[in-house]
Amino acid sequence: MKVILPYLMLIVILITSCSKYENFAGYEDTSEDELSPLTLASSKTHSTIEADLFEIINDHRASIGLNKMKFEDTSYYYANLHTSYMISQENISHDKFTNRAENIVKRTGALFVAENVARNYETINDAFNGWMNSSGHKKNIEGDFNYSAISIIENANGDLYFTQIFVKS
Repeated sequence: MKVILPYLMLIVILITSCSKYENFAGYEDTSEDELSPLTLASSKTHSTIEADLFEIINDHRASIGLNKMKFEDTSYYYANLHTSYMISQENISHDKFTNRAENIVKRTGALFVAENVARNYETINDAFNGWMNSSGHKKNIEGDFNYSAISIIENANGDLYFTQIFVKS
């Protein structure tokens, strides 16, 4: 299974579109492997806007007969790292997705990990609608996942950046 996992994650990257912007390479390695579970973000740091988008997505899932996903702390930690990285690059990307997914798998025992990213949507409803109008993003939102986390961070110019990580365990 460990041999197949990197290939599955690569397939998700290739079939999942990012948004209306180009990707930017260059995500630097971090010392994530050295972090203890105690340093990971908790649900207490989940913002209201993130919780609201999470609820919109879960309400959509429920409306089409899917399970509601549960918030997952480790994914939130990695989503926040990636959202901050995208802001530092002033672009959206799935850079180093394989590393993020592998770290989530190591910490949670996940079977499969996927992600959606976006920027420059003025509201969470706009972001949700943008994802739903993209086949790759919609596939993740409506996928066979039981855990998720969303990071939304505003840059210095007031632009919102989004990372949602989906976990199947």
